Amino acid sequence: MEQCSKCGNISVNEQGDCVVCDENASINPYAVSDAVSNTESPVLSAESSHDDYVKAFVGPKYYSFFPHGAGIPKKWNWAAFFLGVFWFIYRKMYLYAAIYLGAGLALTAVQGLLGLPEGFTNAVSLALGVAAAMLANGLYKTHIDKNIAETLSMVKGSETIPVLKAKGGTNLIGALVCGVLLVIVVVLSASVATGM
Repeated sequence: MEQCSKCGNISVNEQGDCVVCDENASINPYAVSDAVSNTESPVLSAESSHDDYVKAFVGPKYYSFFPHGAGIPKKWNWAAFFLGVFWFIYRKMYLYAAIYLGAGLALTAVQGLLGLPEGFTNAVSLALGVAAAMLANGLYKTHIDKNIAETLSMVKGSETIPVLKAKGGTNLIGALVCGVLLVIVVVLSASVATGM
């Protein structure tokens, strides 16, 4: 999708129509069932802003990410600094979680192969944490905009908010499962290392 010159959203479909500005840009091939839709969800009018969609996607923590509105995310994310890959999974940013995890695994492999001192690895790990904290909210904003544009290209009207809520929000179970798997790997690694 490309950026719309009228509204500024990344929401121009293959036919050149903006799915945010133009109500006739696409038809809805995906109807949301009653099981997914929430009757308490607000129905957005044609005047609804992109900010309303972002609020629906993020959920109750909206103002902790965007204290000045949807276009201006906070610069630092403490949760991403301390939790790293778990935060990315919690926020359903699975590609970024895989990249972050891959960088950590690559660092471990390089340390083992080159025999680097642990202090060097700790410094690089700290740098990864700082990078995650500095980039997390911007990456999350990009993730939000992409998902909103994809949703608007398929869904219109009162179905938009329930679909955005289902696509957005958090995945606590995924983050917990990842944490349990990490503990298992650490325990197995320690038992293999002491058995040798």
